[in-house]
Amino acid sequence: MEEDNPEFIGEYHLDELITSSENIYSDCEVYKATKRNTHEKVILKLSRYSDRGNTELEILNAIRHEFIVNLLDSFKTKFLRNVMIFEKYPRDLQELYTEESLESNRIQKFMNQLMTGIQYIHDKNIIHRDIKPENLMITETDSLKIGDFGISRYTNPTASMTPESVSLWYRPIEILLSCKNHTTAVDIWSAGCVMAELYRRCPLFKGEGQINMINKIINVLGKPTLEEWPTMNELPAMSMIELSGPDSKNFENAIPNASKKSLDLIQNMIMFDPARRFSASQVLQHAYFKTEDISEQNNYEPSFP
Repeated sequence: MEEDNPEFIGEYHLDELITSSENIYSDCEVYKATKRNTHEKVILKLSRYSDRGNTELEILNAIRHEFIVNLLDSFKTKFLRNVMIFEKYPRDLQELYTEESLESNRIQKFMNQLMTGIQYIHDKNIIHRDIKPENLMITETDSLKIGDFGISRYTNPTASMTPESVSLWYRPIEILLSCKNHTTAVDIWSAGCVMAELYRRCPLFKGEGQINMINKIINVLGKPTLEEWPTMNELPAMSMIELSGPDSKNFENAIPNASKKSLDLIQNMIMFDPARRFSASQVLQHAYFKTEDISEQNNYEPSFP
């Protein structure tokens, strides 16, 4: 191993640093790299040898699916840092929709692939906890793969998890209100935000900080009621935050390019009450996926109340 040579980690040459983070939620470096003997282009992730790094590697070794990034290799350096080698993909979903205008049927395809991948990890009792366009890779054959399991966790009803886990714009309302018992519904909210973003070509809730994010959500979904969300007053932050905003929903105006079927599905994915949000399997059974999506479907009757 040539770890003393800063240009190499094992048999991989470090071509370019993509990102680096060092905080309580993430401590890693991600590089474009080249395997020395085969000249294969890969992505190399270098993280500290910690419980967090071990959980990511454990999860990646436990899952194999066509809509999840491929872990090609893993090893530890002599300084006990985890190294994970991934297949390199041309771009991520955020780069794709920024560069191209996506037709409705292509959005439908990507959402089907995303939700199929999410259903698979949820069936394995895994919560991704950071679903966002930058973590969704697009292959050369135009398929989607879920990436970055750095803060993923196994489901545990008694475990307390960090409220800041999910990236802010995709963070569900219950986590913004300091819920520490995360369920698979976290990923459904984030995926619903991704779906809305693909139609809007910009994030649905682009807030700055906890309070501003909550206000952005209420401006679209309306102010929650106890009928909609019976347990909301049990959340830690509810005693410190006064929810204010419109009583009615402003949903169609927020996503003007979406069909009625797609709007209905998104609303069922970003419901206030996580217990009422669709599961991944319910999402995949929705009428949105039954026929090719088109922008106007005036005869569709939504199931959302």
